Amino acid sequence: MGSNLQNSIEIFLPAGKIGSMARQLRILFQSAFYHVTSRGNLRNPVFFAASDRKKFLEILRRTKEKYSYLLHGYALMDNHYHLLIETPRANLSRIMQTINTSYTVYINLRYQRSGHLFQGRFKAILVDKDEYLLQLSRYIHLNPVRAEVVEKPEDYPWTSYHLFLGEKKDPLVDTSEILFLFGRNDKRARRSYRAFVEGTVNAENPLRNLTKGILGDEQFVEKVRPHVNPSSMGEEIPRTQRPTKEIPVENVVGRVAVLYGKDKEMIFRRGKGKPEREAAVYVAKAATGKTNGEIGVYFGIKGSAVSEIIKRVERRFDQDVRFRQKIGALKDRLQK
Repeated sequence: MGSNLQNSIEIFLPAGKIGSMARQLRILFQSAFYHVTSRGNLRNPVFFAASDRKKFLEILRRTKEKYSYLLHGYALMDNHYHLLIETPRANLSRIMQTINTSYTVYINLRYQRSGHLFQGRFKAILVDKDEYLLQLSRYIHLNPVRAEVVEKPEDYPWTSYHLFLGEKKDPLVDTSEILFLFGRNDKRARRSYRAFVEGTVNAENPLRNLTKGILGDEQFVEKVRPHVNPSSMGEEIPRTQRPTKEIPVENVVGRVAVLYGKDKEMIFRRGKGKPEREAAVYVAKAATGKTNGEIGVYFGIKGSAVSEIIKRVERRFDQDVRFRQKIGALKDRLQK
């Protein structure tokens, strides 16, 4: 991410402050990676039963569909959680507010309680994925081991580790970004990832290298730090707004048409059993950050149909590694 930083940052001056440095500039990232945590108020539990954790995962699914983020890993501990989130749109505040508010309402109703469940705002660290994505993934999956809840990470059921090992399947988590770093062969990549995680249980905590809410190499930090409001350090970095520059759906369709050797009109034409059309719908959703309803308008279908297509494409990812790599590479090219 560091090498593409200049292309992925837009700087804004607050309205009425052009040329003035009275207020700090805000920084906006396209496809930013965040390590997000939220703890129970006074460090009290936030999960009281297995059903609560299941409900939390259900809320993640709903918000993922609504706000178009990508989840690259999670760990649900007793009194806090960890999420590794990628935001194609700059909407982390909205995502996290929905997650924490929805879950708090559920807990308060279920257990007939009132008041705050979480301790203040969530904490989000802006991550240089090129430098720290792998280390953070390992850190998240080893949380139950460090807390001495289990001896091996695979023994804890409430992290995404089982999905990376291929023991479970769930489109909630995108494992491909990380597994691709271990090679193109899916089985070998999963074995290598397991060795990476379990062979380094005592690895250094990557968060020790945190520089005022930013986790990245020196070049990444130096480019970001002058433009970030110090008052928000260690919380949400940055406090974002919706991007002013978005990827048009037409651009996605054009790239997919070239990939499949089809005319763009063929991709827009309705009909079942058209892999190029389904690929275009999936990539449009992942790369543009538009809602299912907005994507549906372009392809002449309902938002619910977009959701079904996304599920079919993600199921195919589990069966066809080459297809998953092709679509992942296309999405990455569009977002650069």
